[in-house]
Amino acid sequence: MGRRRLEIGVPGKVTRVQIGKDQWRARCRVRCRDGQVRVVQSIGPSGAKAEAAVLERATRVADDCGVGLKPSSSVRTLADQWIRAVETRGKVSPQSIAEYRRYVAIITAGIGDLELREASPSRLDRFVADVAADRPAKAKMLRTLLRQMFAHAIRHDAVTGMNPAREMEVPESQREAVRALTLDELRAYREHVRLWEQQPSTSTGRGGRPRVRGLLDLIDLQLATGARIGELLALRWCDVDFEASPATATISGTLVRLPGRQADGGGLVRQPHPKTAAGWRVVTLPGFAVATLMRLKVAAEPNAHDVVFASSAGTLRDPHNVRRQLRDARGETFAWVKPHTFRKTVATLVEREASLTDAAAQLGHSGTEVTTRHYVQRAQVAPDLSGILDLLAPATGEGGMTSTKTVTIR
Repeated sequence: MGRRRLEIGVPGKVTRVQIGKDQWRARCRVRCRDGQVRVVQSIGPSGAKAEAAVLERATRVADDCGVGLKPSSSVRTLADQWIRAVETRGKVSPQSIAEYRRYVAIITAGIGDLELREASPSRLDRFVADVAADRPAKAKMLRTLLRQMFAHAIRHDAVTGMNPAREMEVPESQREAVRALTLDELRAYREHVRLWEQQPSTSTGRGGRPRVRGLLDLIDLQLATGARIGELLALRWCDVDFEASPATATISGTLVRLPGRQADGGGLVRQPHPKTAAGWRVVTLPGFAVATLMRLKVAAEPNAHDVVFASSAGTLRDPHNVRRQLRDARGETFAWVKPHTFRKTVATLVEREASLTDAAAQLGHSGTEVTTRHYVQRAQVAPDLSGILDLLAPATGEGGMTSTKTVTIR
């Protein structure tokens, strides 16, 4: 009979021999995960110690050899393989890949040299906690990406058992209450921006380049549509239907910044779909928005992208620049007002005057959960429950109204 085939990862019979004073050599065969049989050896001061060392080495060799990812691989290697796998699948947008890479850089800077077998739940938890102490907003995304990375390692047999990133705890950041503009605040804000636009850019008030114009038009269209700033800057004239009754605008894309040079397809580009699948929507335009768009259409210069809000050079208008301009315009008086505040204002108004479902649809959300949690300001006025509360009125002779209805409070 032939020699019995070794099981993968299980060392064969150990042979040991004394090769000198207080020096022993132990050898054994081991079948690795790639199916190949390899001979390993170790030397120790005694036969028992040499044998223990060779068995430990055989286990490590069986784990490590012949595979791209192994228990001795570093977290840095895992991160590199994982991000390339995500790119290859093609299900994540290039801008999301770029964001992932920024988080991967944080991971590799902190624990990149750890071997996968050393990446215990406590070590990962401590790393994320350290990041959260200085950058709490990043901790939750780090936990998400670490879970995905180690799930990738498990699929490639480089980590066995439980995902070490699964049980990590992330300190809950204090979520600010949703705040929308009231109608009075909105009137004051519009007037504030109008006056800002009329002033020169220099502090002396004499000369200087005029400040950017058109911010009020952007604000009005965002309030009229509930669109994200990137979606609004991607709005094309072909997306606006003046012939419909009432007029409509189709939110069919958004502006994103891709890595690389513009000549290679990078830089600021119009993505031919919104942020999410639910973001593609046709919104009905209120009268003030139609008037604004018609005025802009009359004065518009043709541009290569056919966008409504082009830059002065006829190119795509960078959302980062618009956000900076809005920050400059709002000053300290309205420091809390951001582009997303207009979406919150739309959501709050629509939810109160129509329904939460309508508010979610207007904003391009797939459901109402995100709308409720992040966009609709909670009503400060309690509902009229006076009829119910009358049941708590004092009895006759105690003063006040008397309720004749009997109710049991359990």
